[in-house]
Amino acid sequence: MTSLHSKHLVLAVLMLAAGGLAGASAQPAKARWSPRVESIVVQAGMPKNWRMALTASHLGKAFSVSASIPVPYGDLDLVKEDDASELGRRVQVAARLVCQELDSKYPPTQYPLLEGYSGQECVRVTARDSMEQANMVIASAKH
Repeated sequence: MTSLHSKHLVLAVLMLAAGGLAGASAQPAKARWSPRVESIVVQAGMPKNWRMALTASHLGKAFSVSASIPVPYGDLDLVKEDDASELGRRVQVAARLVCQELDSKYPPTQYPLLEGYSGQECVRVTARDSMEQANMVIASAKH
């Protein structure tokens, strides 16, 4: 190998090594929000006993659907009133999202409801039921 090629090869190796060292010394960006495992589950369209609803019906098929979403609260200090209110806000948002998901996947005009709630009634009932769970978590944090 000629000395010119050797110098280029050595220069290339040094540049690669310097780049590798520079990359190794760079620190990764710190995550801004990393929720812990603590969460409650907001669920709409909870399963029901459909046999009772179908006994007087002439429908050929019926099925029960539900949607759920975990609501993290590990980043909140539930002893503080503002953070407890934030958990309530998160539950309300999650209730809207799961009810919208049910209505978009199973539109009431195409899939008539035998039992249950759609639209704003779904959001109200889902949020109410989920807030029972959230209130228990808040009460345990305060005691």
